[in-house]
Amino acid sequence: MNASRINLKGKFAVAASLAAAALLAGGLTAGPAAASSSSALAGTCEFTRTLCLFEGAGYTGARFTALSLIPPAGVCVDLVAHGWGSGRAHSAINTATQIATLWSNTNCTGTPLPIYPGSYPSFTFNAGSVFVY
Repeated sequence: MNASRINLKGKFAVAASLAAAALLAGGLTAGPAAASSSSALAGTCEFTRTLCLFEGAGYTGARFTALSLIPPAGVCVDLVAHGWGSGRAHSAINTATQIATLWSNTNCTGTPLPIYPGSYPSFTFNAGSVFVY
């Protein structure tokens, strides 16, 4: 296999990972089962390898979920584009084994706030994006 074909294959895998993560980052509410479980399980993060952000402190309010569909490759998710920027998230649960990082800018740059595996009942951070694995 020549080098240009391998390069295109790698670029396609990265693009597919980014697109899939962006779709999942929208809240996992596309299907009827996900929509009903999302409202019924407020304050929980029943997914694996997932960062769940909550609008209120103590895991209350609306929930936003993000994960990479092709681990261990990570993906940057623009929180502003999904309506979750400007400090909307006030608590988090990271069910992954890797650190997720909130960033102050929309392109995973600026000031970082690492979210280690576990629970964060309250924080104040003006996040513009998140990098998840």
